[in-house]
Amino acid sequence: MDWGAIASILAERSDRPIAMLDKGGRIRMFNRAMEQILGWTRFHVDGQAWANACTPPDEHDEARRWINDALRGALRSYEAIGLTNSGGRISFRFEFSLVGRGSRQGLMMTATHAVPAQGLVGPLEGQDLDYEVTSTPAKFGEVTRIAANGEWIRLSQPEVRCFAVIYGIQQPCENCPMLSDSESPWPRISVRHRAPSGTMPRMFEIKTADKLGDEQVRVRLRLLPDQAVDAIQAAKVDQLSAGADLSPREREILSYLLLGRNVDDIAQVVGIAVRTVKYHQANVLAKLGAESRADLMRLLF
Repeated sequence: MDWGAIASILAERSDRPIAMLDKGGRIRMFNRAMEQILGWTRFHVDGQAWANACTPPDEHDEARRWINDALRGALRSYEAIGLTNSGGRISFRFEFSLVGRGSRQGLMMTATHAVPAQGLVGPLEGQDLDYEVTSTPAKFGEVTRIAANGEWIRLSQPEVRCFAVIYGIQQPCENCPMLSDSESPWPRISVRHRAPSGTMPRMFEIKTADKLGDEQVRVRLRLLPDQAVDAIQAAKVDQLSAGADLSPREREILSYLLLGRNVDDIAQVVGIAVRTVKYHQANVLAKLGAESRADLMRLLF
């Protein structure tokens, strides 16, 4: 049985972009989904090396390397840049399967992810990000790879800086954890409260940076909307109240104290006398074992 032919039939039936290469890395099959993505027909590229026909010139050497590794069975998946018929760039994530045997063995490349690569460059605000950057002064912030919402991608522009690709600015961020005091231990954490903009609500931006080596740092950027913070705080207040057997009024006072409200504000919001607020505040501190209002904050963590 010709497993290459069977694989070609199965590929043609798939909605995912698929190409098959022979042992020399030459294209032997494009399915229709791949034609639609790249704009090349199978007749235009049949017999040509994938590295030459379907990747940008600056990616040729890299493409030859990962194709060779995949043909040896040493690579199961890879993020790669493809070249469309009109000169555009496509960011692929390929999964590889070896089909056939001996001289007829080939490589099936199935694209599980395919988006215009140029769409990945530019402000990425509003997404959870993981990225690895260079920390040396000459190449500070240069992105080596980046993931948006958990999916690693390759950027189509070389030497792009993290502050440019994430925020569209030309200088490092003021709250960059990599710029902390050199004596600060790793991992380093920075938190920024961001005002709403466009469709983005008010939220907290949390960055955690950790060293990968002498010249590389991995950063995790997570966004936490104000509503989520409020929900977390409310849950913690409920937990503290139940553990300390606070009354409903004392629980209410505790929630306002943790928001930083003073006794005059609390009295006005709740509709009780300032003296009564102070009485409840004293009971809350005593039941929770806190020495002061400021000491209450440690109970949140």
